[in-house]
This record gives sequence, structure tokens and C-alpha cells, in this order.
Amino acid sequence: MKKVLIVDDDIVIIRFLKHMISHQLHFPCEGAKSMMEAKKLLKDGSQYAIALVDANLPDALEGECIDLVLDKKIPVIMMSNTMDSELHEKMIQKDILDYVNKDNINSFDYTKRLLQFVYSFAGSEVLLVDDSKTSRLQIKVSLNKLPLILHEAADGIEALEVLREHPTTQLVITDKNMPNMGGLELIQEIRKNHNINQLAVIGISASNEPMMSVEFLKNGANDFITKPFMPEEMLSRVISNLEMLYYIKLAEKSAVKDFLTGLYNRRYLYETGKKLYENAKREHLSIVVAMIDIDYFKKINDRYGHEAGDMALKYLGELFIKEFRDSDVVTRYGGEEFCIILTNTQMNHATKVMEGICSKVEDMRIEINKISFRMTLSIGLNDKMLGSFDQMIASADEKLYRAKNEGRNRVVT
Repeated sequence: MKKVLIVDDDIVIIRFLKHMISHQLHFPCEGAKSMMEAKKLLKDGSQYAIALVDANLPDALEGECIDLVLDKKIPVIMMSNTMDSELHEKMIQKDILDYVNKDNINSFDYTKRLLQFVYSFAGSEVLLVDDSKTSRLQIKVSLNKLPLILHEAADGIEALEVLREHPTTQLVITDKNMPNMGGLELIQEIRKNHNINQLAVIGISASNEPMMSVEFLKNGANDFITKPFMPEEMLSRVISNLEMLYYIKLAEKSAVKDFLTGLYNRRYLYETGKKLYENAKREHLSIVVAMIDIDYFKKINDRYGHEAGDMALKYLGELFIKEFRDSDVVTRYGGEEFCIILTNTQMNHATKVMEGICSKVEDMRIEINKISFRMTLSIGLNDKMLGSFDQMIASADEKLYRAKNEGRNRVVT
């Protein structure tokens, strides 16, 4: 995972942001107190996803550090103690992503949202619908700083065709008055196949009629903006609407997904496992249940802190998602324990797979806040179709404890 770079001459600000980013967002980050320190860290600029940079540093009073980071193609959120119109205009010309006022603690909540957006919404598809190329260009200028994929259409009919070609589009921004099919009719057509929680729509219009926003909203739009608009307003509205979709999907997934690791949870394991067990018995198929535990996990928490422990769990979740098949059921069982059902798999193959996982984990280096450490796994496997799925898990759990008693960092069958 790429890091967040923080550049500020105030060590208190750096510590505050590091805690917020690593503890609340679980993103790796590094700090620099000057442009000189930032230069050293930026020798490999590819390791950073985004940077928070103070506009005035002791060795960069005119925003030179912002230019340095932008030259590395890293999006920048500018930080400043004051934000007058002159500084605002100057920074906007530097093509920064956005800016925050350090004197207002609430502005850091917005910073957190921006960071979450860069990490979570990269590649989100947005459709711009307007018969005016100038208007579409204005919106594109506002949104090009975000890691979005932008599609365009000149009217409602063309927009529907673009949506058919790009069904994963999450947001439509549409003008009202267009030839062939206007914005309101377009929204009505969209809502026949996509509800308000699946695809967001922002209506735009140059009209100042008081009922214009109501007309858009009653026809199925999520939001409305009046032309002309500030780039920051469009940016904020887009972020808010994509966030809304994200949190709705998150709420739907939370019933079966573990938030920290991204893996399925214990509830899903038992619901799905029992079905797989019955199907395997009926069709004479082979399944292998694996119980996995991180060795000496308590020592990781005690020595490096719970933040490091969370990062270890997150790294492991990412590795499991990458290494196991879509047909396998990969779950966080609880704490530092994981349970995996390998479908249509014989024990000899499952053993090789798990031994490979052990090797990869042993070689994996976990880094957080300039701390670096390694970990190992103990794994117990069971392929016996016992009296129930619960008994298969219990058997795998017994093998897991044998692995621990025999020295850890091993697979026991």
C-alpha cells in the first residue's frame, strides 16, 4: 500500500496527522519537517499516494515544497494557518487537490475524507452529460485532480448508451436543458434500472428558479448545483455523493464482512460452510478446512502497539485475498485467527498451498511508523467429512494447537 507524506515544520501537527491517518484510516504514512527532509523521502516518489504539505516552510516560504511534490506526480492537499483570497488564488494555480486551514480542527475531518477518497475511490467512473463542451470542460477541470475515470455525453440519449457501455458507472452529472433528451427525462430513464442507492445523480442548471432543485430531486436526482459553481463546490459534491454510495454498500457488506481485513466474518463462514459441507457430502466432493493463527500475536501488540497488530491483520487479509481462489471461503474467525474452506481440493494440494502461505508470510515485512517486523503462522488442516461442519472446524482447530505445541510456523494435517 502506498504511503501518505506529511510535510510540516510543526512536529505536533505531524504527530496528530500520523495518529489520525494510521489509527483511524490504517494508511501507512511518513513525516518531514522541512523541504530538505521531504527531498530525501521523495527520491522514490512512487511510494506515496498523496501528500499533505504546509504552504510555508522555513526553507520553502513560497510554496516551493508543493511544487516539488507535484513534480513527482503526487496529489497535494495544501495546509496553511491562514487562507486569504490571494493565497487561495496562488495555490489553485499550482493545481493542488485541495487545501485545509490548520487553525480549524474540523478541517482535518475533511482531510480525512479526502485521503479516504484517494485510497478508496480510485478508478470510480463518472459520466458528464451536457450539450456544451465548455461546461463539460469546466467540470473536468474540477474533477481531474481526483483519481476518477470520466466519461462524456452531449445529451440524454447518448448518456444512456454510455451507461450501457460502462455499467459500473457510479455517478452521473447532468444538465437540464439539452437537445434530443433533457436531464429530467434522462434521470427518469436511469431510475428504471438503477435506484438512488446504486447510482448517484447530480443535476446542474444555470437557471435560478427556486423550484429547479426541487424538480431535479423529485425526478430522482441525489443532489443539485447551480451554474456557475466554484471548482471546490463541485469537488465536494462529487466526494459526498460517492461517499454516500460507498457507505451504503459498506453497511450492506458489514453483516458478512470484517471491516479491518476485508475478509468474510464468522457468521458468513458458518452460513456458507454448512451449505458447502452438505453439498460436498451429497456430491462426494472434497473440501479442506484450515484453521490459521498468527504466532505470538500478543507479543506484537505488546511490543509495537495495537496499531501495528491491526496493520499485521490487514496485511494478512490482503495476502489471503490475493493468494486464494474465488471459490475458497476466506474468513477472519476472530482476533488473530482465520478459517479457510478450500473447495474441490485434496489434502496433499491443500498442504502445499498452506506451506506456501507460511513461507510468504514469513518473508513479508510489515512497516508502520518507521517500525518494521515480521510474523509467522501456525496452521491446522482437516479434510475428514465428520458428523457436521462444526466438527470439521473443531478437528482443524485441534491440528492448529498441535502446530503450536510442535514449535509454530508450520502446517499440521
